[in-house]
Amino acid sequence: MASVQFDDFPPLNPDFLPRDAVIAIDGPAGSGKSTTARALAEIFGLLYIDTGAMYRSLTQAALGEGVSPGDESALAALLENASLELKPAKGEVSVFWNGKDVSRAIRTPEVEAAVSQVSSHPAVRLNMVERQQVIGRQGGVVMEGRDIGSVVFPLATAKIFLSASLEARVDRRYKQYQQRGLRVSRDDLRTDLAERDRQDSERKTSPLVVSPDALVIDSSDLNLDQQNEVCARACLVNPTLDLELETDVESSLRNMPWHYRLAFAVFSSLARFFSLREVGNEEGTLPRGCIVAVNHISNWDPPLVGSTFRRHPVHTLAKAELFKFWPLGPIFRWIDSIPIQRKGYDAAAFQEASKRLADGSNLLIFPEGTRRAIGHPGPVRNGLGILVQATRAPMLPVFIRGSYGRKPGGSHESPLEVRYGPVIRWHGLPTLLEKHDKKEISGKVGLLCESVFRELQARSFAETPQTMFERELGAKQVKKFAIRQKQVFRA
Repeated sequence: MASVQFDDFPPLNPDFLPRDAVIAIDGPAGSGKSTTARALAEIFGLLYIDTGAMYRSLTQAALGEGVSPGDESALAALLENASLELKPAKGEVSVFWNGKDVSRAIRTPEVEAAVSQVSSHPAVRLNMVERQQVIGRQGGVVMEGRDIGSVVFPLATAKIFLSASLEARVDRRYKQYQQRGLRVSRDDLRTDLAERDRQDSERKTSPLVVSPDALVIDSSDLNLDQQNEVCARACLVNPTLDLELETDVESSLRNMPWHYRLAFAVFSSLARFFSLREVGNEEGTLPRGCIVAVNHISNWDPPLVGSTFRRHPVHTLAKAELFKFWPLGPIFRWIDSIPIQRKGYDAAAFQEASKRLADGSNLLIFPEGTRRAIGHPGPVRNGLGILVQATRAPMLPVFIRGSYGRKPGGSHESPLEVRYGPVIRWHGLPTLLEKHDKKEISGKVGLLCESVFRELQARSFAETPQTMFERELGAKQVKKFAIRQKQVFRA
């Protein structure tokens, strides 16, 4: 899949964006994220959520109470019991800390200088992310920050990484302070922004990164109107590509090879026997040559997930050990599975998988490599990133729940569900390849996939709360499965 260029962006049509869309804008300080986010909210009729203002409000409160920006526990305690509200307003969003409007107080150089350190603490970010996700899951929002697309909303409708040169950002920030009546030095601004870039990029928790599926826009040579227009058109790239997805399930099934139709009939009967619930797969939409990435909790996962496939030949990467036993070996070969050795890099398996994707077939993989504890998806192995870089194949994330404790007719203790996410396309890969080696990029692809699994799990739990059975069994499995992970993948 080639990278999308400015000229390839769809024409601006505000009505084309879904009403429940989530737009995530990431980028360095001074790149114009807040200004553009407000503009996009107005263009598309969405709610603007200034996540940077959330961290600034905590920073301002900490400075006011004498709490050090480096004191993680004190900052977390200050935030835990605080009321933090964002309200739409003309111009910049209005921010209320414990009922007090702090909208101007958080826009000072003192707050600006300390906010990166405050926002770097894991306990602070965890609390803030939870607050942001509660707002954003309702849909119809624009959020901007430094990890919105990669951490907060990995399933955002549109992800934009808005960048600009350091000098362009210094100039913009200088003009902002002038408009607020504040006097600052350009040299001081340049030093502060460069230091913030360093802190944001090097921090261990949620560093500033280009999400592999983000559209990267360098606005150094764009004026504000051009920047807003380009970003608005970028928001329509994925919805436009979604129009190309096939939705005629009946004709697709008729055109599939007979052994696929037979396998689908058997797996579908199995799914009905266990009362499998499908979410997000109503039209069976799926692009050709797509990686179907599924979390793994049980040996029943492949047939149960397979029961939801309705189009295109699907090959499965399956551990080589399964092919040694009769009748599993012949069955797996009959349904076009590809054996893979899990220790080390199996070049033959990846070559075969890449060939099948290039031919337009889909590929089912369990990117965690082995079963994981219930409720604890990840980590994702580098194999997914290797395939993505070799093929640029889009990814369809799928989350399965309840296959371990399945029962005939369904189980209240272990609700059986297969939940589909949206298709993920790797717009940001060309930019990442310019700055990172392939192993690093595989890690970033894996981290995004893990974030997607966790988000799909959170959505499932929001609709059907996690049961005591799932919670207790998952806790028991954590240590056991961690040991298995080391045994399976040790050199």
